[in-house]
Amino acid sequence: MSTANSKGLGLVQLTALATGQVIGAGVVTLVGGSIGLTGMSAWLAYAVAVLMGLCIIFPYILLAGMIRVKGGNYTFVAALLGDKWGGMYGMAFTMNVFACGMFALSLGNYLAAIFPALNVRVVAIAAVTIFYIFNMLGVNFMSKIQTALSGILIVGLFLFIIIGLGHLRPEVFQVSNSDFFTNGAKGFLGGVVLLVFSCYGHVFVVAFSKEAVVPKRDVPFAMLITTGIIFIIYTLIALVAAGVLPVTEVAGKPLTVVARQIMSTPLYYAFIIGGPIMALATTLNSSLSVFARPFHQMTLDGWFPARLGSVNSRGAPYLILTMMYLIAIIPIALNFSIAVITSNTVLIGRVSDIVAISAILTLPKKLPDAWENRFIRVSRPAFYTIVVFCLCMTLFCIYLSIGNMPVSNVYATIGLVVVFFIYATLRQKTGKVVMQKSYDLQ
Repeated sequence: MSTANSKGLGLVQLTALATGQVIGAGVVTLVGGSIGLTGMSAWLAYAVAVLMGLCIIFPYILLAGMIRVKGGNYTFVAALLGDKWGGMYGMAFTMNVFACGMFALSLGNYLAAIFPALNVRVVAIAAVTIFYIFNMLGVNFMSKIQTALSGILIVGLFLFIIIGLGHLRPEVFQVSNSDFFTNGAKGFLGGVVLLVFSCYGHVFVVAFSKEAVVPKRDVPFAMLITTGIIFIIYTLIALVAAGVLPVTEVAGKPLTVVARQIMSTPLYYAFIIGGPIMALATTLNSSLSVFARPFHQMTLDGWFPARLGSVNSRGAPYLILTMMYLIAIIPIALNFSIAVITSNTVLIGRVSDIVAISAILTLPKKLPDAWENRFIRVSRPAFYTIVVFCLCMTLFCIYLSIGNMPVSNVYATIGLVVVFFIYATLRQKTGKVVMQKSYDLQ
C-alpha cells in the first residue's frame, strides 16, 4: 500500500480524503427521514443507496484509471466536450462553495448542543477559519489533518454501531414485520432516493489526482475502498437507528435520539464529537480544496482574471481560497439563510453530473492514448455499457428527486445554466480564454 511522501499523496491519504468527504452530516440527519418512509427496512435502503451511489461514480473510477487531472472534473469536461461546455461546467461546480457555510453552521449547532453557552455563528466562523488556514498551508499538510480527523470519525461512528448492536430488537430483520417496508415499494424507493445523494461524495477525490503518487491506480482504489467503508458503516448505522427504538420514536429524527438512549452521558458526548462533528469537519476541510481546484484551473485558462490563480509558497491558491472563505462566512455573519441559498444550488450539481458522465462517454474516441493505457482493463463495449447504465441511473435519481423539490429550485437551476452559458460564450469571444492542457496520461 502506497503512503504519502515528499512527492505527493498515497492510497491511505487519498482514502482518508475520500472518506472524510463522503461521510457528512447526511448520515446523521437523513436516516430518520428514511425510517419515516420505509420503517425498519431503512438499513436495507441504505445498502441499496450505496450501491446506487457506486453506479453514479463508476464512470469517474474508470476515468481516474486513464488520466491525471489538475483541475478536477472541469479539466476532463473541457478536454472532451470543448471549451464552452468546460466553462459552463466549471462555473456550475463552483456553486458548491455555498455548502461550506452550511457545513460550518451544522458543526456549530452540534457543538452548541454539548456546550450551550457557545454562539453557533461564532463557532461556525471559527471552524471555517481553522480549515481555511489548514488549506492555505498546502495539500500535504491538509491531508495529514484529514487522515487524523477521518480516523476519529470512523471510531466515533463505530462507537454508535457497537453499542447499538447490543440493543437491537430481533424484528429489525423480519421482513414480514408490519414495521418493515411500511409504505411498500414506493416508500422503500423514496428512502433510497433520500439517502443516495449522501453516498457518492467520494468521487471528488479525483480532484487530488494531481498530487497522487500513483494516480491511475490509487485514485480508483481510494473510491472503491471508500465505497466498501460506507457500505458497512451506513448499513450498520441505519440498522441500529431503526432497530433499537420503536419506529414511531425515531422516524424523522436524527441519530442523536437513539444515541442518547443507548449511551451514557460521557459516551454520548464522545459520539457527538467523533461522529457528527468529525463528519462535518472532514467534509469542510476537504471541500475547500476540492472546490478550489476547478476554479484555479479556470483562472489559468482565462475564464476569470489571471491574478486570482496566484499561489503561495505552499502551492495553495490563496486568493481563491480567501474568496471561498468570505463566501462561507459572510452569510453566517450577516445571519442570511444559507439553507435557502444551498437548496437553490443543489440541482445544478446534479445537472453537472450528467454533463461530466456524458464527457466520460466520449473518452475512448477523444483520447485514444488514454484509453490504450487505462489501468482498469475493461473492453470498449463493457465501458460504454457501464457508463450508459450509470448515466441512466443518475437521470433516474434526478427525476425522482425533482418530485420532492420546490418548483423554484428547478427554475433557479434553469436560470443558472442559462447565465453560465451566456458568460462562457461572451468570455470566449473576448479572446481571453486560452485553454491549457491540464491533464496527462502518466
